[in-house]
Amino acid sequence: MTVVLLAAGKSSRSSVMKPLYRVEGEYLINRQIRQLRSYGYDVAVVLGHAFDQISAVLPEEVRVIRNEAYEEGMFSSVKRAFETLDAPELYFCQVDRPVPDKRVFEALSRSESPVATAFFEGHRAPPQRISAVMKNDLLTSDAGRLDAWIESTGIAEAVAVDDPKVALNANTDEELRHFFG
Repeated sequence: MTVVLLAAGKSSRSSVMKPLYRVEGEYLINRQIRQLRSYGYDVAVVLGHAFDQISAVLPEEVRVIRNEAYEEGMFSSVKRAFETLDAPELYFCQVDRPVPDKRVFEALSRSESPVATAFFEGHRAPPQRISAVMKNDLLTSDAGRLDAWIESTGIAEAVAVDDPKVALNANTDEELRHFFG
């Protein structure tokens, strides 16, 4: 299983670059990579803003993808991952959201739909699983946003999960401290 950690944005709503936020002496991005790898997953990271600074702190075994078009939004990073990686499916997480429990990924993997997203308390949330059979549709889409593209497929399955971490999103300094310590 390949999990793509999206970390290309400017972190404009916080005073620090979210990937480089320190959690118990460790960079947030490395903490998330370590957690995903502890599940046995391959991890790729999509970077854009501050590429050199962030990539310099990443473990060597992590595949780093550069998204030159990161200012176009997260969907451009998803597209860049599909352009770069050759995998039957990709799972997408975001650096500013806590990594969910392994059982969330397992639930997504059991979905028979080529597009599956976590569903918690009435809302779709990351992570998302997208099969390579959707690659052409995704790469040629002008949806502009990942959630809009997912909705536009008409086939996305909302997979009920019981991990409240999927609903957390740390956009501000206060949220970073609250969710990550």
